[in-house]
Amino acid sequence: MKKIYFIISVAAFTGVLILSCLWIFGSLKVSVVTLDTFVGVSVAVLAIVFTVVIGFQIINAIDIKDRMVDVERQQNKLIDISRQLAENDRLHTKEAYNLQAGICDQSAEIRMAEANYVEAFCSCHSALLYAILADQQNQINRITHMNNIILLINKPPVVSFELLKSQLILECTKIRETVSYRNCLSSAYENTLSMFWTKMQQYGFMGEIKAE
Repeated sequence: MKKIYFIISVAAFTGVLILSCLWIFGSLKVSVVTLDTFVGVSVAVLAIVFTVVIGFQIINAIDIKDRMVDVERQQNKLIDISRQLAENDRLHTKEAYNLQAGICDQSAEIRMAEANYVEAFCSCHSALLYAILADQQNQINRITHMNNIILLINKPPVVSFELLKSQLILECTKIRETVSYRNCLSSAYENTLSMFWTKMQQYGFMGEIKAE
């Protein structure tokens, strides 16, 4: 690019110098240069300068186009990388939710084996939340299983009910914000919660949670 600027500058300077010399010599009557010769040389020099300038513009336009194509290619590559990273993050998050749901299911089974059904219900509730976040398709089956656990509750929880209640409230809020809840789970889910809190009231615990 700098070489092209240099060539244009040299050509323009040379042309101006030649025209100046011809004009001076013609004015001083020290040369046989006529007006026609002067005009012809002037036109030739201007044609050369304009040719160089136009050629430079064409080369510059081609260079700019190539740069724009390269920039667009790099931009598309960055967009693809960003999408791939986002997809990988989504898949990793989904796998983490599936793992959490599985852990909570195992915890529920252990507590049911110990006949701690309130704690088993809470574990199933946590598993339901993670299953929804992982886009699993068996949420209704999980709610039915939670209903069966409620029917088995025959004693107060072993651990602090206030601790369980706080966890349930937090998880209820998250579940009610999901698309699955709004589309198909709201009725069955709220009925299950109503059954659970009614059961807890039999043991003197208050804490009914109603959908907004």
